[in-house]
Amino acid sequence: MFDFIFGGVSSLFLKRESASIDNLIFKCHYRGTGIILVMAFALVTSRQFVGSPIHCMTDSMSSGVMDSYCWLHSTFSVSNNVAGQIGQDHSYPGVGPLSGSSFHHHKYYQWVVFVLSLQIALFHLPRLLWKSYEGGVMKLLTNGLTDITAFMDGDTKSDGLDRIRKFYSVSGSGRGKYFLVFFFCEILNFVNIVGQIFMMDRFLGYQFTTYGTKVLAQTEGNFTERADHLNVVFPKVAKCIFKKFGVSGSIQTHDALCVLPLNIINEKIYVALWFWFIFLAAATGAFLLYRLVTIISVDLRTYVLYSIAGGMVKKDQIRAALENPEHNTLQRLGDYLMLYLLTKNLNPIVVKDMYNELVPKSYMANHAKEEELMALNSKFKDM
Repeated sequence: MFDFIFGGVSSLFLKRESASIDNLIFKCHYRGTGIILVMAFALVTSRQFVGSPIHCMTDSMSSGVMDSYCWLHSTFSVSNNVAGQIGQDHSYPGVGPLSGSSFHHHKYYQWVVFVLSLQIALFHLPRLLWKSYEGGVMKLLTNGLTDITAFMDGDTKSDGLDRIRKFYSVSGSGRGKYFLVFFFCEILNFVNIVGQIFMMDRFLGYQFTTYGTKVLAQTEGNFTERADHLNVVFPKVAKCIFKKFGVSGSIQTHDALCVLPLNIINEKIYVALWFWFIFLAAATGAFLLYRLVTIISVDLRTYVLYSIAGGMVKKDQIRAALENPEHNTLQRLGDYLMLYLLTKNLNPIVVKDMYNELVPKSYMANHAKEEELMALNSKFKDM
């Protein structure tokens, strides 16, 4: 089973791309989160660690019947008996007399597997949308230019650079839409992660948003007396009531005590998910602010491309490529995204030649004049 699941993980999330079409934060959503959720799915569905997910004890009913009934119709904890010392105030947190007490029902556990499956699909949705629209353009443009053979084989490099130059010179609304769709998918990633935080909060009875902070806070308390928040959300022992008609026709109530071994895994899964989701939501929000700045600032776009190129291309040359006079503002944003992905994917040795092909001829002419003037000034100083 694990070979099948982790084989699927490696093929779906760890497969090396022939051409990168997104950025690190984007990958954290569909790849990083996907791996975590698939691992959680494998642990929850495996009986190797916990065996049966529920065991119920009662003196007057078959354990098999009670197990099935309590798994289907939920268990509950006695809210008044969560805090206190085990063996003195109660036998176990959440277990105690029913009279005059309030109850907290646990209805989530049979749905955990389905919710994890839904989350995997939702995190992969923006990636599928972007990959479908991108349509393999970057793979086509970088074909043969991503390794050292592009530098060794002059014909391969020349054909590849010519292909990029022709695509870059094409004008039209498609270039601007290329950036807009990618930006929309980045926003969709942020909406998805925030929405899933609140979805899990509703799923766990409005206890997920504060789950991690309460778990951290309780570590400072007395272990024998503190109200363990893990037991509040994911109890290991809970109660269940089954009612049926007796021989005389009266209703008989059967009180059962249920052990939920699967919750020892669930509690750790959702602690990990809380920390990862909060981190990812914060990182994605910060990255969207950065994206807005790159939309406004040409200087920042120039610096980003300069950094990715490892300083091998001059900043004024990059800026000239970004400010193609034949393209409008929206198309120039598409130029930036295309150059960003090309610079990431291409062999560094080829990147400088690519920018030489893409900058406007007016820039090259002015640059040649500047070099000529510098050479004349140098000769004049030597005289």
